Amino acid sequence: MGAVSYLDRYSLLRSRDSEFARDRLFAAYGADRFETHDCEFGIQANLARLSSIGLAFCAYDGAASLSFPRSQILRQFFSIQGAAGFRTNGHSRPIGAWSPMICGDARLDLDFAPGYRQLVLRMDAAALERLAKSLVGDDSSTKLHFVDGKADPAMMAHVRQDVFRFAEELERFGQDYAPIAIAELERALMVRILLAHPHSFTDRLHRAPPGANRSVVDLVESYVAAHWDEPLDLEKIAEIANVSVRTIFREFSNAGRGSPGQFARRIRLDRAAELLRRPDDQTSVLAVAFKCGFQNLGRFAAEYRRVIGELPSETLKNARRRQ
Repeated sequence: MGAVSYLDRYSLLRSRDSEFARDRLFAAYGADRFETHDCEFGIQANLARLSSIGLAFCAYDGAASLSFPRSQILRQFFSIQGAAGFRTNGHSRPIGAWSPMICGDARLDLDFAPGYRQLVLRMDAAALERLAKSLVGDDSSTKLHFVDGKADPAMMAHVRQDVFRFAEELERFGQDYAPIAIAELERALMVRILLAHPHSFTDRLHRAPPGANRSVVDLVESYVAAHWDEPLDLEKIAEIANVSVRTIFREFSNAGRGSPGQFARRIRLDRAAELLRRPDDQTSVLAVAFKCGFQNLGRFAAEYRRVIGELPSETLKNARRRQ
């Protein structure tokens, strides 16, 4: 196997036995065809299953073909090295820096050249549709349908960067990843996907959102403050406020209050300070940072110092002196 690898904490398969590989790919990925085309064969597959998405790394040391039946899974491929192509709905295309959004409403066939490496983003179609509807405030029976058009290249460059960064952070932290942080990163990535690809809600996503009563900002802030230790669920908040997610963002901006995410971070920093000021024997800066949804300790310390006025380690040290 080559040196390029991602998501090794989430190892699913590493083998030179094509029969074993076929069984694992059928069981774990839902594939229904797998063929090898070289005498020398090797495969590595890693898969991180999250809430609404899965992120996979695949490496092929010999030429191979793989097929999937119809499903409720949306897929997007991000090539790392080598050559590969896909066929669906009667169309064939190479996989470049990113593929188009590939819906599960038709059979999917994939062909990989020797030495090919990729990351694959797998998304639950129903979850992405719910998010799209919450963004525009749609409660109709309209289905999310991706148009076979060119994705926004600037936005897709950000999506690719986010996907690789997500894979690196999952590899670094594994099961220790703060649940709040991972849920919000997952949601942010799904929003970028919706903004990058043309689909049945695109026009409405780019329209100015309808106005709302400024009390919406107070309602949202009250909810976030009461649920600070949970992932920021903007769909649920929009439902409670009876507005669209876009309207919430617009009202926060118009009120000069930043965004719901920025407010949530301020609240979590305040809660972190409270926890550090009342420590027990098990309290540590790292544990508090994770509990409050901060995955990067350096970033947490910098934001904490900017808002609270001292480093979190200083708050904890001063609190222990007073005990």
